[in-house]
Amino acid sequence: MKVLLIQPVAPRQNWPNGLFVSRWVPSGLAAMAAVLKRAGHEVRVLVREEQLTRLRFDWAAGEAETARLLAEFRPGMVGFSLLTPFVQEAETLARMAKDLCGPETVTVAGGPHPTALPEATLEECPHVDLAAAGEGEATLLELAGENAGDSVHGLVRRGPGGVVRTPARPVERDLDSLPPPAWELFDMKFHTARDRWMIRWLPLRAINIRTSRGCTNRCSFCAGPLVSGPGVRLHSPGYILEQVERAVRDYGVEAVHFEDDTMGADRPRLLELCEQIRRRGLERRIRWDGCLRVDQAEPELLAAMKSAGCIQVEYGFESGSDGALRRMGKNATTEMNRRAVELTRAARLRIFANIMVGLPGETEEELKATERFVLWMKPDALCAGQLMPLPGSLIYDRLPESVRRNIGWGRFAYTGFAGWPMNLTAMPDGLARRRIREFGKYVARPMVARQVLRDSSADDRVLRRSQRRMLWRFSLRHPIRAARLL
Repeated sequence: MKVLLIQPVAPRQNWPNGLFVSRWVPSGLAAMAAVLKRAGHEVRVLVREEQLTRLRFDWAAGEAETARLLAEFRPGMVGFSLLTPFVQEAETLARMAKDLCGPETVTVAGGPHPTALPEATLEECPHVDLAAAGEGEATLLELAGENAGDSVHGLVRRGPGGVVRTPARPVERDLDSLPPPAWELFDMKFHTARDRWMIRWLPLRAINIRTSRGCTNRCSFCAGPLVSGPGVRLHSPGYILEQVERAVRDYGVEAVHFEDDTMGADRPRLLELCEQIRRRGLERRIRWDGCLRVDQAEPELLAAMKSAGCIQVEYGFESGSDGALRRMGKNATTEMNRRAVELTRAARLRIFANIMVGLPGETEEELKATERFVLWMKPDALCAGQLMPLPGSLIYDRLPESVRRNIGWGRFAYTGFAGWPMNLTAMPDGLARRRIREFGKYVARPMVARQVLRDSSADDRVLRRSQRRMLWRFSLRHPIRAARLL
């Protein structure tokens, strides 16, 4: 069967602002494409963000190019990988597929959003035939071979009496049995171009590689366990390094971002991976980064990572308040956060800090504690934004039904400080909006500007000029804050 796999984008009116362009290879699409291709199916992929970036965001040209692809390829099945803000465009593209390829073309939506809200996805996307819940490789493979909804596990579809669910599909336990990601089907010149977002903020030719699925924790704001299931499943170090060597050999990358929820889920495996990197001499050819939980930061492990070419560790610190961390189910404390910072600094590794504000039950003093923590830490890279209750997360599930059904999915496209229309904090609405806005204005944005200016290339004159101007204005208007921050 001919199968077209698509990753849509957020609606045009909700398109992210600022400097961000995602060059990640969509790992889910790459894995599904590889499984289908190994089984003999003819597969193509379309990453709409890559397409629109290449076309300089000419949306009409992108729509015309997509229509030509559908008309020429004429897939028997079109699969959509959906994050929450992609729902609206998935319906648009599914309707286009039906119009150009015929009503018998099977359209199926998978990924985090359809897994969390399969019935709502089918309701909002009438041209999508099936919602796939959980991991999609085996589900799509069976659909491509049988095209029979009732016999395929892990599906939600429309039936004469309402929505019908087939039995849940178990996860793949042996990840090494899966073929390597089908990078050859993607525009790898785009995905491996020099970029400051893959390993924040360093302008490197990098690629993202997934070495595990799942996480050791269940934070209340995270929807990750929906697709991957509970617990952690691991690729072997040998399997991982085959992908790293392939990326270096075939695509000339100089850095790897390991995109796992936590690389430290299995400490012996991570130590073995570091040892094998050194044994193969890869630490002289690539740099890399990955995410650890703060309770996984230990001197021996950080030293091993450093000696194997790691340059940065990402942490989900989230807050500087013990109360906020406890309510989010982080199973971490501010003392553990600070210890991870100190150990990572001692190992001479960069720190990439994830911070959230507007947390459920957050008080003004707790937000101030987060501000003090960020100012003390002075991370090398900061990602900060207002919490959004992702469908499938515990926080989302606790919202009243009337609130859940009135959230515009396009709003999930950008997690900045523009004013999320829902106050989850313990502060009055006006105070919460003001304090969250001030955190962005006086802490996050100037700190990020300084980081980008520090790490950007001297040749990137336009970017450097804009960041200098921003910092110059900030320092003139707020000299005391600038002295504390910069």
